Amino acid sequence: MLKNIITAFCKASTRVITAAIIVAGVPLLAAAQAAYPNHPIRIVVPYSPGTTADTLARLISNDFGKELGQSIVVENKVGAASAIGTAYAAKAAPDGYTLLMAQNTHVITSASRKTPYHPIDDFAPIGGMATGQMIVLVNSTVPVATFPQLVEYLRKRKDEVTYSSPGIGSTGHLFSLVLQDTIGSSMRHVPANGMTVAVMDVMQNNTTLVLSGVESTLPGTASGRLKAIALTGKSPSRLLPNLPTVAQSGYPDFDLSLWIGLYAPAGTPRPIIDRLNKALRAVVNTPAIRQSMADKGYDVALSSPEEFAALNRREFEQWTKVVEKYGLRTNE
Repeated sequence: MLKNIITAFCKASTRVITAAIIVAGVPLLAAAQAAYPNHPIRIVVPYSPGTTADTLARLISNDFGKELGQSIVVENKVGAASAIGTAYAAKAAPDGYTLLMAQNTHVITSASRKTPYHPIDDFAPIGGMATGQMIVLVNSTVPVATFPQLVEYLRKRKDEVTYSSPGIGSTGHLFSLVLQDTIGSSMRHVPANGMTVAVMDVMQNNTTLVLSGVESTLPGTASGRLKAIALTGKSPSRLLPNLPTVAQSGYPDFDLSLWIGLYAPAGTPRPIIDRLNKALRAVVNTPAIRQSMADKGYDVALSSPEEFAALNRREFEQWTKVVEKYGLRTNE
């Protein structure tokens, strides 16, 4: 009997102590989150310097830091089609001090190959930042001036025509496959070692066509070595207002846009996510940042964490289906 009383007393005491610890810990946790951030924040960019996400991360870093009251460090961790830097960010402490700036490849890479992270489950989306698009480019000697003329040219020559991309399973490769499906052509793919090489192959007439970002291809079109035929998004670019989109050229449902956004590791407290989203909106909505983004061929596309999460889920499913259709999945 005495033993049972002692046991019951110990259990009750344990519950009381545990409850006290939890209650005492709530203000501490709230205070820690309220104090966020109290030291510098790192934005990991899983691409090379000068790429879109890197450029935009550096564009906002100073004002973003001022808005948060801490300095921002942009760190490039490149390799394995963005998987190295993305894995690093996924495994970071979920405390809001290691973030990830990524674009479509965030979901495309995991759709096309085995990665040490899941693009949806291992991240807490903070919000979308911008959207852009690609240009359909051909060598200047190709005898076409409009997208309908290009379609006719490609259909007649079938697999005699080649196209470049940064590599198998890359954004440029998958966008090109969807374009082919849309227009009914059968070009041969010639993978290159990165986008710079892919564009150079077309400039040197080693291949016929490439899909590339707007800003990075302006020098080639200005020099006359590349010919811009159409844009892949829904709306014309402010940098190329006279260049029509594929949608305006007879394929109204065609829309392949690029997007860029900010992520934290999964498990990051919601108050921190909200704080970061609010700061991102404040910075990107400034006239100077909006204009700088427009000058680089990007439009502001701010979104809530929920909206950005939905975009990631939707596109991960979309590109997984494209990869499966063409048998491009690899476990390497």
